[in-house]
Amino acid sequence: MRYRALRPWYLVAAMVLVWLIGVQSLTDAFTTLLYLREGHLPDVDAMMRALPEAERPIEALGFLQESARLRALGEAVKLAFPLTVAKLVLSGLLVIASGMAMSGRPGARSLALQALLANVVLAVTSFVLLRGVRYAWIEAVVRVGEVLPSLPESASPQQQQAWEVVIGRSMWLWLSRIRLVVIDIGLFALAALALTRARTKAFFEAVRRATEQAEEP
Repeated sequence: MRYRALRPWYLVAAMVLVWLIGVQSLTDAFTTLLYLREGHLPDVDAMMRALPEAERPIEALGFLQESARLRALGEAVKLAFPLTVAKLVLSGLLVIASGMAMSGRPGARSLALQALLANVVLAVTSFVLLRGVRYAWIEAVVRVGEVLPSLPESASPQQQQAWEVVIGRSMWLWLSRIRLVVIDIGLFALAALALTRARTKAFFEAVRRATEQAEEP
């Protein structure tokens, strides 16, 4: 149809990106909820002691970081659980709204803007309320430095490379802040900008008119 030629490329690119972020967040929230429901806290200390002997230290380090994050969330389950449920719901809304916006469905633009705003508000709220959780898991990861001196001189290059990715506490804190600003706020702000451009509005208006004409007897 002719109105599809009016669909801006940046609208498609923005909504595809938002859809991918929504799917990733949905999967992450679902996995975290399953973990919080079971209530089994991983033994981070045991993992840390076994880290120098790991056959694949880089993968073991990544698993340790994720385990530390889940343990910190589990210790603050009364706060983390409702926030994760909200993330699950709003991520699902994001996936649906972005898919509808790509096709220009009536009301999809408004729904997508509301979904973007709701997810930004949740991200900022979670960042503030889960400050203690963030500090707890970062502290656990930073403690990996305590096992570095125990590495044998014959450690493989792969093991040495794994230790090099262990960075300081302040760097982890800055990475979490950068993620909030760039991904949780910045990318959604760009998506919102794409939805409010004149060409995008013209596309949705063309779809609306085409739909009304199709419905006329």
